[in-house]
Order: sequence, then structure tokens, then C-alpha cells
Amino acid sequence: MLGKQIENAIETELKCRLFCTSISIASKKLEEIESGNTLSENNSIPLNSPCETWKTHPIEVFQKKLSSNIKKTKTTSKSVMEFYRRQDEHIRELEKIATIMEAETSDVEVTSNHHSIRRQTRINTMIISVVFCANVVLLLGKAVASALSGSLAIISSLLDSCVDLASGGIMWFAARQMRKRKPYKYPEGRTRLEPLAVIVLSVFMGSISIQLLAESVQAIVRMSQNNQEAPNVSDLALGIMASVIVTKLILWIICIKFGGGMAIDALKTDQRNDILTNAASILFSGLAGRLQQYENLKYLDPVGAILIGSYILWSWYQLGAEQIRNLAGHTANPRFIQKIAFVCLNYHPLIEQVDTIRAFHFGENFLVEVDIVLPKEMCLKEAHDIGEGLQKKLEKLETVERAFVHLDYEFSHRPETEHKIV
Repeated sequence: MLGKQIENAIETELKCRLFCTSISIASKKLEEIESGNTLSENNSIPLNSPCETWKTHPIEVFQKKLSSNIKKTKTTSKSVMEFYRRQDEHIRELEKIATIMEAETSDVEVTSNHHSIRRQTRINTMIISVVFCANVVLLLGKAVASALSGSLAIISSLLDSCVDLASGGIMWFAARQMRKRKPYKYPEGRTRLEPLAVIVLSVFMGSISIQLLAESVQAIVRMSQNNQEAPNVSDLALGIMASVIVTKLILWIICIKFGGGMAIDALKTDQRNDILTNAASILFSGLAGRLQQYENLKYLDPVGAILIGSYILWSWYQLGAEQIRNLAGHTANPRFIQKIAFVCLNYHPLIEQVDTIRAFHFGENFLVEVDIVLPKEMCLKEAHDIGEGLQKKLEKLETVERAFVHLDYEFSHRPETEHKIV
């Protein structure tokens, strides 16, 4: 008896979802729509209509789960609080997506998005140029400080600046090439030049760091044999290094406040590393050079160089490995796939099923493939309009570079049989 009631409830909900009697403002029947009289996205179903019961996952369901709506006690553990914090962040992101879905997707809006992307690209190019010019000046200053002191820690910072110049040049070239669109040679754009540039930089920085580590170990051996003395660090050398730290801090703040994209992320990492490495070089070279009465402190200079080189090597290894993984087409994280599912499930009442969702890295952003199931009696025009509208909604998400919506009339087949296995 209970099973029969559940079956009837499911059947009623399905009918309400697929064949809602007030599917349009004019109360047109499904047969009229299938005959070619399609409805635009704006007048399909009012967002505040009672017929919105077709939505299986409306935003209101998630809003009820916000931590502000749940009673918490003083004995609530930190792990539970952290869970609710992350859940709240995810729900807020879904709210933003719901707002985007309510807005009409038009060619004007798409053009506006393209203009905003181009504007951000110009800003990124300006930031890269400023960082490049600053690195030229700082390189000269570090060269003077290295010549005055002979400190390995400062020399390691000088080598880092040499690579900074190379990195700035590579990033500038990548940004310049990205702005030169060649739709026939590169139909999908050249946004993947950014992660490629980051990988090249990672190789450069790794090579320099390994050479620095080898030289520092040799310096420790020479010092143990009394063949090398502690560095002579003057006030001028320390002043130059201090000014380098201040400049790098300003550049780091500029990258955080105005920049965006993988190239700027790499520059942010570079500026942060420079702040830490230059501070460490001042500390270790200053102690080793100013406190020469303590003989064993001379080892601080090569030890500091080893620490600086190891930190640079590890940080750039992580950044390069991440970009290699993204270029290889690594899958999106589950939270992003949940956002895609949220958009699909709440887009149109005639979408019977969401068969498959694939989202994977396409360089910096994601390529999304969605298979949706529509009524098999539906005419081509209506099916096309639903699929194209969903595609535009998905591409309005910030990190979606391309979205492909595949239409089907059943979901019993295996998705992997539709494509060649590579």
C-alpha cells in the first residue's frame, strides 16, 4: 500500500514537472509548443509562478541549510563549524548563480562580457610591464649589493632577480600573443599560453635553485676547510636589500588588487617569494657578516642560501605541476560540478533528466559537456532553443570557457559509448 502511494506521488510530481498546465503566461499546451510556436526564455515560466514546483533543486532548498538557520550550541566542535562555514560559502555561490540564471542572456551581455575580459587583459599587460621595469632596476641594485658583500644569500637573491626578468619577458610575450586573436589558426583562442608560460618559468626557477643549492653546499665545505670567510655586508648593501623588499611588497599588493588570471597568479607567487627570500638574505647575510666575532655564524650565509633555494624550488614545483595537470585535462572539483548540475536542473521544466556532466580543465578555465534528456516528441526548434539557452547560461559562469549541451531522448545507454575512448 505504501509503495503504491509513493509510486503515485512520483507520477504526480513527474507530470507537474514535464507537463505543467501553466507552462507559459498564455497557458499554451505542450502540443502548441511542439508545433513550432516556441516561447522565449523570458516568458516560459515566471520565476515567482506556483508552477515552479517542477524545480527539483530550487535555491530555497539550499538556503534553509545555511548555518544561520540552524541552532548551534557551545559544545559544537570546530570541525562542525568549519563544515558549516564551507557549506555557507557554497550556498552563497549557488545564490549568485541563481541570480545569473534569472537574467536574460543576450548578445549585448555576451559582448559586454567579452569587453570586460579584454579590459582585464589590458590591465594584466600593464601590470606585467610595470613588474618587468621594476625588476630591471632591482636587478641593478642587487648586483651592486652582491659585489659589495660577496654574500651567497644576496647572490641567490640576485639570481632570483635574473630569472624574474626572464619570467617578466615570457609573461609579457604570452599576454601580447593572447590579445592577438587568430580565429582561423586558433579557433578556441590562445588562453592556454598562460599556463604554458608558467610551466616554462617553473623549469627556469627550478634549474636556478638547484645550481644555488649546489654552490651553497660547496661553500659550506670551503668554510669548514677555512678556505672561505664570512661575507662583508655593508650598510649600503643592507639598505639596497631593504628597498628591494619594500618595492616587491608594493608590486605584490598591485597584483592582488588589480590583476587576474594565471599569469598574474604566477607574478603574485614570484613577488611573495621575493619578499621572503630577500628578507631571509638580509637576516642570514647580516648575522654572518656583522657578527664575525662568532666564527660559527659564518655558516649562516650558505645555510640561508640553501633555505632560500629550497623554498623557491618547492613553490615553483607546485605551481608548475598544477599547470601541467590542468593542461592535461584534469577534472573539475566536485563543488564546481555541483554548480553545473544546479544550473541544468533549474533551467527548464521540459528537461527530464541530466544524463551526464563532464567538466575538465581547458588551460586556466573549464570545458563543460552536459547531456540532457528532452521529450522525444519535442520538435527540433524547441529542443534547439532549450539547448542553446542552457549553453549560454553555463558560459556565463566565470570559469567556464566553453560549454557544449548534447540533447537526447533517453538515458538508458552508457555515456562512454557515444565517444571514441582515448
